[in-house]
Amino acid sequence: MDTAPIAQGLMLWALLSLGGGVLGLWWARAPFFRAFWFMTGAWGLVDGSLAFLGWLGEGAEREALRRLLLLNAGLDLGYLALGLLLFSRRQAHLRGFGAAILVQGGFLLLFDLHHALRV
Repeated sequence: MDTAPIAQGLMLWALLSLGGGVLGLWWARAPFFRAFWFMTGAWGLVDGSLAFLGWLGEGAEREALRRLLLLNAGLDLGYLALGLLLFSRRQAHLRGFGAAILVQGGFLLLFDLHHALRV
């Protein structure tokens, strides 16, 4: 199965995250927002690396790809739990990290579930 469309979607998200992170760090001064944009940019780097590896791959069997996407959706739930934990802290920078993880984890959960159901 051709995984290029999935990799392209993830790369678009990665570029938006990385670009937002760079611009946000340039603009933000408050610890919450500096942490939020730093974490957003870091996720952009990771997502971009995974998307690039997806482009390099030779595709995948349909059922194996579905299992991988569902596994990732489970990990996304863990990211959301971690994001909630950090967001509940008092320190502004931890709240910023938590908010960014919630945004990334939420998007990735929807992304992975969407593609798992379409494969």
